Amino acid sequence: MKPRSRHALTVSLLALGGALALVAFAEWRHRRAADAALEADLRRAAEQLAPLAAPLLAAPTAEIDGEVRRWAAASGLRVTVIAADGRVVADSWTLPALLDRLENHGSRPEIRAAASTAGVALARRRSTTTDRETVYAVRGVHDGAGNDGFLRVAREVGGRSVPWAAVLAALALAVAAGRVAYLRERRRHAAVARHLRAWTELPPTADLAALAEEADRGFREQREEMAREVGATRAALSEVGEGVVMLDTQGVVRFVNPAAVALLGADLAVGRDLVEAARAPALVSAVAEVLRTGKASHTSVSLAGGSELAARVCPVAHPLLAIAVVLRDTREQRQLERSRRALVADLAHELRTPLTVLGALAEEFRESGHEVELIASLERQVVRLRTFAEELEELAALESGQIRLHLETVDAGAIARQVADDLAAEAQAAGVAIAVEGGAQLDTDPVRLAQVLTNLVENGIRYNRPGGRVAVRAGVEDDAVVVHVEDDGIGIPAAEIPLVFQRFYRVHRGPAPKGGSGLGLAIVKHLMRALHGTVQLSSREGAGTTVTLTFPKKQG
Repeated sequence: MKPRSRHALTVSLLALGGALALVAFAEWRHRRAADAALEADLRRAAEQLAPLAAPLLAAPTAEIDGEVRRWAAASGLRVTVIAADGRVVADSWTLPALLDRLENHGSRPEIRAAASTAGVALARRRSTTTDRETVYAVRGVHDGAGNDGFLRVAREVGGRSVPWAAVLAALALAVAAGRVAYLRERRRHAAVARHLRAWTELPPTADLAALAEEADRGFREQREEMAREVGATRAALSEVGEGVVMLDTQGVVRFVNPAAVALLGADLAVGRDLVEAARAPALVSAVAEVLRTGKASHTSVSLAGGSELAARVCPVAHPLLAIAVVLRDTREQRQLERSRRALVADLAHELRTPLTVLGALAEEFRESGHEVELIASLERQVVRLRTFAEELEELAALESGQIRLHLETVDAGAIARQVADDLAAEAQAAGVAIAVEGGAQLDTDPVRLAQVLTNLVENGIRYNRPGGRVAVRAGVEDDAVVVHVEDDGIGIPAAEIPLVFQRFYRVHRGPAPKGGSGLGLAIVKHLMRALHGTVQLSSREGAGTTVTLTFPKKQG
């Protein structure tokens, strides 16, 4: 038998047993109430008839028999008058001629009980006359003339019939309960089988035990596979040079690799709070910010002893983990950066002496009447190298933070118009038009802003076509001052856009590239950072380039 059927049969039997128990209890209560009512009726009849029976003790048999039968007809009870010696004087169920055949009633329990009490005595027993269970009520009677006896009233207890209607109702209830249990079990089986279907190849009609066992086997295999993957991941992260720390939503460390322990100290261990283990306020603040906003963050972490780490803190979509922290020691990188800046500054400085000599030679050659074209070429290269040296010095100063800003409230549109006027001759020679639109007030260094716009507008002229156009638009967007520098020139290949702000990088534009040292946009990037602004570049090859500058209206 299937489990569903066994379950339904069990429910049916339990329901049937419970229903039959209720039927039996109800029948018992009914019997008790009926017996109590019968005893009360008999007691009342005995009390009422006893005074009427006393005068009959000395009356003739025919008179006594007539009265007894009249009482019996009126009450529906068996009425018997018994003398004090136990002899039956009259009985509604016995003819007077047959009274002598009745045995003496003096030993009957109800007579003995009535003889010992002044009230009504009750007794329940099987009648020796009718062989049926009967309830008796006996009351002693006295006629005042020395004639004593007993008045007995009795009624047979009805036979105990089986309440078939209730039994059938209980059976129907049990069947209905079994049916409901079967249907519910089948629905439950179908629901469980539906959930387990993805984890087992058994048919949905299979027993739940078999489905669960098959699914459990699949779960164990998957858990073992995941454990192997986690082990492999842990092993891989243990070999990674960067420090990796995984945190839960409470900021408690759940995983840490050896590199992170080496960077942050031996106190960093699984199960410890990051605040207590790391002792790095900048890192703790970054973790709290990412937990609050759900957005990745980058920060710099300074440690005791002069160490400095670059930290990337990002949210993790995981039921247990919330934050991943990747740490990288930047000491070597910063040392290289300082060395590179020193090299750039030294190079710019060392270029000045030979450029001065070359400039003087060009001047002397011109005065001595050498070939004009050769001298003009030499002078152009000297100017170009001098510009390159100046840009190197500018970039070195910007990268080292050695520039000073002189903030003023200026109009970005007015600065853009000055730049356009300064570059008008160059634009006219290239056949490119310059247009300036709009304006917006902001706090900034006007010289540095003009330097940024000059670099961008010059690029728009240099990498354009005759008949092209460079447009500068200034305005306020989202509570910030935004300046767009747009051109419809030759554009930049998409693959090279991420590289254009790197120093010395020049876009590959064909076999005859136009001038430029590759430092202009690098200088723009650092100037915008110094001005607390941002720069973004978008371009489409053959369609032009747009550079967007965003400034705060007020410097903090």
